[in-house]
Amino acid sequence: MAEVAVAEGRRIAVLAAVESTLGPTRKLLQESADAAGVKVELIGAPCLDAWPLFVNGEQDQYLGRIVEHARHLAVDVDVIVLAQASMAPAADLLRDLQIPVLTSPRAAVARAVTRTG
Repeated sequence: MAEVAVAEGRRIAVLAAVESTLGPTRKLLQESADAAGVKVELIGAPCLDAWPLFVNGEQDQYLGRIVEHARHLAVDVDVIVLAQASMAPAADLLRDLQIPVLTSPRAAVARAVTRTG
């Protein structure tokens, strides 16, 4: 996910519903950018009001809030990284955006396929 994100754009939004996820995800993205020799601007985009919805089992509302937040971000960034695995289904709801929306589970599977294939 991080390698793809830094290859796709310079302004990268890191969307997270839990504050503690932002730091490690930003660090991973910065390490990938450094390894690739590219300069990126990492934009923390917390969506903390979504997490209680997830905790309460309100999956549709949780994803709806993530999608709403991502759509607002999309006008100002090149890439959106959904920093938590719980957000992965939101990527399907954002396919119409003109920018990549990346999730760690999907990127990890795609990477594994290219390494074994």
